[in-house]
Amino acid sequence: MKLIDVGAILGLHKPAGKIGALLHELFIVLAFCAFTALLSWPYINYLRDAVADSGDPYLVSWILWWDYHQTFTNPLHLFDANIFYPYRYTLAFSEHCYGIALPFFPLFALGFHPLTVHAVAMFVGFISCGYGAFRLARTLTGSEAIAWVAGIIFAFVPFRFHLLSHLPYLFSPWIPLLFEALVLFVRKRSGRRAAWLGCAFFMTGLTTISWFTLSLVPFVFSAAVLLTRYGLWRERDFWRRGAAALGLASVALLPFMLPYYLVSKLYGFKRSIEEVKANSAWPIHWLSVENRNKLWNGMGVNIPDGAKFKLFPGLLPILFSTVAVAFSAPAERPSRVDRIETNPAQERWSMRLDIFIWVALTISILAVGFDRSEAFGGIFRQVTSERALAALAVAIITRLCLSYPYFLRGTHANLIQTLCSEQRGDAFWLGVILTTVGFCYSLGWNFFFYRICYDLLPMFRSMRVPTRGAMFAYLGLALLAGLGIERLAQVVAGRRPRVPRAAVFAVAGVLLLLELNAAPLRLTRGDVFPDAVTLRLKETPMRGGVVVLPAGGDFNHRHMLRAADHGRPLIVGTSGFNPPYEDQIELATRGGPIAEEFMDLLEKIPASYVVVENNLIAPERRVDYETFLARAVKLGRMRFINRFDGRDDLYAVVKTEPEAKSEAPMPFAFEAKEWSQLMKKDPVNLLGQFRPWSQAVYRFYIASYGQMPHYAGFLPDVQLVGQNVMIGLGDEQLMLEANLRRFAGDWVERAKFRALYETLSSDRYVDALLTNAGITLEPAERAGLVDKLNSGQMTRAEVLLEIVNSRAFVEKEAVRSLVLLHYFGYLHRNPADPPDNNLDGLNYWMRELETSGDNARLVRAFMASGEYLGLQKSAASDKQ
Repeated sequence: MKLIDVGAILGLHKPAGKIGALLHELFIVLAFCAFTALLSWPYINYLRDAVADSGDPYLVSWILWWDYHQTFTNPLHLFDANIFYPYRYTLAFSEHCYGIALPFFPLFALGFHPLTVHAVAMFVGFISCGYGAFRLARTLTGSEAIAWVAGIIFAFVPFRFHLLSHLPYLFSPWIPLLFEALVLFVRKRSGRRAAWLGCAFFMTGLTTISWFTLSLVPFVFSAAVLLTRYGLWRERDFWRRGAAALGLASVALLPFMLPYYLVSKLYGFKRSIEEVKANSAWPIHWLSVENRNKLWNGMGVNIPDGAKFKLFPGLLPILFSTVAVAFSAPAERPSRVDRIETNPAQERWSMRLDIFIWVALTISILAVGFDRSEAFGGIFRQVTSERALAALAVAIITRLCLSYPYFLRGTHANLIQTLCSEQRGDAFWLGVILTTVGFCYSLGWNFFFYRICYDLLPMFRSMRVPTRGAMFAYLGLALLAGLGIERLAQVVAGRRPRVPRAAVFAVAGVLLLLELNAAPLRLTRGDVFPDAVTLRLKETPMRGGVVVLPAGGDFNHRHMLRAADHGRPLIVGTSGFNPPYEDQIELATRGGPIAEEFMDLLEKIPASYVVVENNLIAPERRVDYETFLARAVKLGRMRFINRFDGRDDLYAVVKTEPEAKSEAPMPFAFEAKEWSQLMKKDPVNLLGQFRPWSQAVYRFYIASYGQMPHYAGFLPDVQLVGQNVMIGLGDEQLMLEANLRRFAGDWVERAKFRALYETLSSDRYVDALLTNAGITLEPAERAGLVDKLNSGQMTRAEVLLEIVNSRAFVEKEAVRSLVLLHYFGYLHRNPADPPDNNLDGLNYWMRELETSGDNARLVRAFMASGEYLGLQKSAASDKQ
């Protein structure tokens, strides 16, 4: 019986011939295809529309499409994209991803949808990263067994699954390929290898600006170490061919880099230090894991910001890397040399550097303590902590390169001898460099290393999330882990000669795949096909751009995906930076009535068409949109075109498109609506622009009875406050104030209220209300209310209203009242009614809002709930 050759599978035997080598490379790629399919299952089954979420994947899908579309229509204006009209260079507001899109142009040519191309690119991203790390490790060590380990770790490290929503950062094969090209060129300074180095450098910048920027520092450090190890500092061929290759690559990158410089100057785009700080991790976050990892899911949840920074690379990569760092092969470890001779000049320079280091250490301690303060005449505003620490680090490294201090001397006189020693190979030193730099990157503003990069390298100022630099640490750990397993295999071979080396690597590979597994992977089915209004826009010529409402971070990703289908200039959008028009549109339509000035803005931009996607508008906001649109149509500033798919309305801006023709009557009429009638029609109108008044009625219940209102009694009370409040007439505020005063007067006359408070003295009455409300007034303020009650200057209704409207009470009950109103408005019931039967849901959403402050998430959750959708379906059936 023929046995399986594990060594052949792991690449311990070299394939013969060019065809054999090509087939072998194909086998490696197919193996990573299989690994990706298994560890991301069932992703491969849904490549047509699989996305991690409906956010950035939609944005990147549009970017990939635009790269393809503009390449074959107007390549000289690649960066003048069809978003954020009428601004220029809008592709440079984010990553251009051209190097990612390029291999997938054939898919676009075959008619694949942008979301499908994105899904395929995401899948290929895992494969290519594994293959890239495989090549780097194989080139460094000559061992494909080590390469398999490195490829598996780099491809499937948990952090990569954390980037499932961010294809530009998940897709990082050119990082290992760039370092492989550097190693190849250092080892043989031929023209072909110089060309490959230039190609890798170019493709790194063409693929992702962030990876290109973050690669520069470890690239320089790695080059310095390799030049030292190979003694090439004075070799002309290296500098001549290397400079030519990198110079030509840099020139070729200019058309893709220059637009970023232009937008920074034109629009002042720059990441603030506060943004960088907010996205900087601490060392403890290296113990927090991406929750898609099945083995370690939940690790780090109790770490502050552990849900935000998930950097844990897996336990086995750390353990295997530790073996590589801590243990070297006994045969390679030379004996200690007790005395190493140094010349007098060396000793003098060492002494000078020692003095400088002590001075720099002293200054660094003070600089950290007084960083950017006015102490000592403001000197530490110039001698900042990062500058002092950087000078100290450079001095220490220089000192070590010159000679080790006596307490560190072992087998080598200085760091240069250590680097040149055969005790450690190229793979070890590159692994150490990448791991160290990547770890420092991940700490961002919390460590001086990134701050000095931010100061010295302008490209760093465009990046918001320095923690992504941890990817370099994962590549370094992948290399070191492979070396560690190699060392373990040597130990096993020494003790168990019958156990083949390949078996050790095979077991390690299987264990790594099990630890890094994310299957079954939870996915979202994306909105891959264009809707009817999108197809109509595609056929419609226009002088200006398109505004799609509602606009904002929750919706603009979808609008951009549809922009890849219609190809028209889109005024709204989302990207790394937002221009002023986008912010103004969001502000004008975010909440409350939409002012007439918004129409002025649309005409100024200019907008040709406005699409209103009614299904995306929160139910309580629909009256705001209808009021604005009906008024604009009545004034002749907008023209209703038609409704598509029964939900999407298309309007023309008459000033920009005077020839646009209406094809159907408006689905609603211009008429003033009374708030109380709207609430009778749909309780969701408790929310919306008049929500503060609903919350005021809620506080009447809390202050009077110390408990939340019930749905059945609360709705009629708010309807009383909403009587004769006509939306859009301009006098709503005055009418609401009068109604609330009248409501307060009637409230204190109710039997339940009188039974509780009629016999109380003025001071006990005030204290009882404050106790129920859970707030404390200043003694003078409390005494003033009591005195005014006793003197008749205020009635009990007015005192109650004063407490109801007190700022402390409003802030205290803001979250609870908001969540309760969503139960009343969307679900038409109390929070503890079936199917909940308790207040767990209410308490959950209160905690979520107090933590995140994301009210929009609350709205989305209630809109998407099965209970609300069931009520809507039932209401639609009743109408029929």
